[in-house]
Amino acid sequence: MKELIALTGLAKVRVDAGFSRVGRRLSAADAAERALMILAARAIAQGNAVMALCERGLANESLPILRGLAEMALTMRWIAEKDSAVRAAEAMKELHDPDWETHWPSARLRERAAAYSVPPSVVATTLDSAADFARGSAQGLPWGHVFAEATRPGRGAEEVLSAAAVLLGHALKALDGRWPGSFRAPKRCGRAPRFREGN
Repeated sequence: MKELIALTGLAKVRVDAGFSRVGRRLSAADAAERALMILAARAIAQGNAVMALCERGLANESLPILRGLAEMALTMRWIAEKDSAVRAAEAMKELHDPDWETHWPSARLRERAAAYSVPPSVVATTLDSAADFARGSAQGLPWGHVFAEATRPGRGAEEVLSAAAVLLGHALKALDGRWPGSFRAPKRCGRAPRFREGN
C-alpha cells in the first residue's frame, strides 16, 4: 500500500512541476488550457482526498471521490485528444451549472474509459461500487454484526488506490499531450513507480 500512496502523491509533484515549466506560456484566453488547469486541480485534490481516506482505513468512503476523479481525468483526456477548444467549452459549461442527478453520466464515462483503454478493474471499482459505498463497512457499531447479512465488506485501500493511480496517470497523459514533455517524470527520479496511462 505504501507504494500506491507514494504513486498517488507523485501525481501532484508532476502536475506542480509541469505547470511551473509551462507557466509563462499559459494563456488565460485559451479555453483548452483553462479547462485542463481547472480539471487538473480538481483531479489532484480528489486524488489527495482518496489517499488521505485510504491511509485512515476509510477507503470505502472515498468511492464517490474516486468517481469524481475518474470524471476529471477522462474529461481531460477527451479535451486533449482533438477539437480541444470546442470540447473544453462543453466541459466548462457542465462545470458551471452541475447537478448531482445529471453531472456524471455513467454511460459517457464507460465510453471514455473504453476509448482510452482504462483497465476493466478500474472501471468496475469506479462505476460498479455504489452498493459497496451505500452498504459497506456498516457493521462497525456495537452489535452491528446482528445485521451483517444486509451489509457488504466494502472496497479496500489497495483496490481504490490502484484505481486512483491509473486515473491520475490519464490526467498526466492529457497534460503531456497538450504540453509535450512538461509533465513527465524527471530522469533523476530513477526507479520511481510508474503510472499506467493507457493509450
